Amino acid sequence: MGKENEKGITIPAGQRTYFIDVKEAKNGNKYLVFTESKKNTEGKFDKQRIMVFSDHFKAIYEAMKQVAPEFGINL
Repeated sequence: MGKENEKGITIPAGQRTYFIDVKEAKNGNKYLVFTESKKNTEGKFDKQRIMVFSDHFKAIYEAMKQVAPEFGINL
């Protein structure tokens, strides 16, 4: 999957922006990257990233489905 095939979603949220990107490793396995970006007091952006590899995606998805009702969301 070259860059032209990568999928990404941008979620503006006040002073933060979230990005969800699907990427592909050199070995061909896909992985998900969650990024939070926010401006710090010096005007630069701080980023925090979480990578979820394909072999753990289902477990993360199932966990999100379990906690979603706490936010009034049924997946």
